[in-house]
Amino acid sequence: MQRTAHKPKRSPGRPAGIDGDARALLLNAATELFAAQGVAATSFAAIAKRAGLTPAMMHYYFKDREHLLDCVVEEKIAPLIASVWSPVERGATPEELIRGIVERLVAGIEHNPWIPSTWMREVLNEGGLLRGRVLRRLPFERVRILSWAVARAQIKGEIQAGVDPVLIVFSMLGLVMLHLATAPFFAQAFHRKEPSPQAIGRHITALLLDGLKPSVRKPRKRR
Repeated sequence: MQRTAHKPKRSPGRPAGIDGDARALLLNAATELFAAQGVAATSFAAIAKRAGLTPAMMHYYFKDREHLLDCVVEEKIAPLIASVWSPVERGATPEELIRGIVERLVAGIEHNPWIPSTWMREVLNEGGLLRGRVLRRLPFERVRILSWAVARAQIKGEIQAGVDPVLIVFSMLGLVMLHLATAPFFAQAFHRKEPSPQAIGRHITALLLDGLKPSVRKPRKRR
């Protein structure tokens, strides 16, 4: 009697024919749609269609929208935040810190072009569906290092007193996100070639560093 080989059992609920890249495809599709139309307007079916997969695969990997959002932040946004802020150490000058943060953030966004629109819509916007999740992953200790560096430079007279040591962090991140999110609009409105992420990074760095320089008052002429 010929024995038949037993086929390996597939996991309960696992769609037939699924491969290991399906989850990555679904996450990529989700982030693209979040950037284009927002989280609230993006359904599981739309994500599956964008990825070229079936809704069953979507439900296999993500039990509901809350689980999906947790995965997007944990696997897509949190690594970018870590790569930007982890190298920040005490002892560096404000100029070194700002230049490095901007360069790393721009480089990370270049590989994740959906980040700026999603950040503006779902993190900065009141009621954004990713705000709480992202806030829990912000490295506030590293952020304070930059703020302290700016404050110390102000005491030495190297940075003008009008700069807020905490707001400079929001100014830096806000400029990067806004410029990269609106680059196509800029090109269309001013009939110019869309600036590259590197060009935008250089512009923002120069703008911030020049803005940090103390103003030089010319002596008044005596009458």
